[in-house]
Amino acid sequence: MESSNINSFLDLAIQLFFIGLAFWSLNDIHLERYVKMHINQYRILIILLSICIGYVSGSFFIWVINMTINH
Repeated sequence: MESSNINSFLDLAIQLFFIGLAFWSLNDIHLERYVKMHINQYRILIILLSICIGYVSGSFFIWVINMTINH
């Protein structure tokens, strides 16, 4: 029981780390120069892209860790 709690917390921490990393990376792209949009639309787009990219990369990292542990 305690092991699954630790794994869940570790998974959550990894996901949040990669979402934050994606957000930090996407802040410097400045898509508003190329596409006309309001600043609020731009902020929401960056947040949604950060969640998508961070979740996928975090899931991949967790999958790699699980594969190395189980094999």
